[in-house]
Amino acid sequence: MVGKKLFLILIGITVALTLTSCQMAYEISLQGSWEVDEYYRNGAEDTQSFHLLFGDYVIKFHSDGDFTETYKAGNILPLTITGTWEVLNNGGQLQLVDENSTRTFDITMVTTDELRLYRTLGDGGNEELVMEPKEES
Repeated sequence: MVGKKLFLILIGITVALTLTSCQMAYEISLQGSWEVDEYYRNGAEDTQSFHLLFGDYVIKFHSDGDFTETYKAGNILPLTITGTWEVLNNGGQLQLVDENSTRTFDITMVTTDELRLYRTLGDGGNEELVMEPKEES
């Protein structure tokens, strides 16, 4: 009986460590600067419109859990948004919280070369961002 309880406890610890390490791996993979390579709205490619609305868009995920978004609204007005980021649901979602909003994205892919984020919008539509690392200059 003690052996079975010990076994179940060890299984529970192993699962918890595995989930924690997966989440940590996602957090490490996300750190750094990313820019939008492709943008889809309701499944249709709309990258050009995204770049017109959010010129020079870059989001930087800092290792301390903060993020910085910079872009030119309407490709004219420089804006900077700061907040916190967190990986949720064992690496399945990314949550961005700033003073004006909370945005939650499904992480559909993350590698060193590509980050894909998907979310449902309030109007019933959806968007997908395909991002690549921003070359540091």
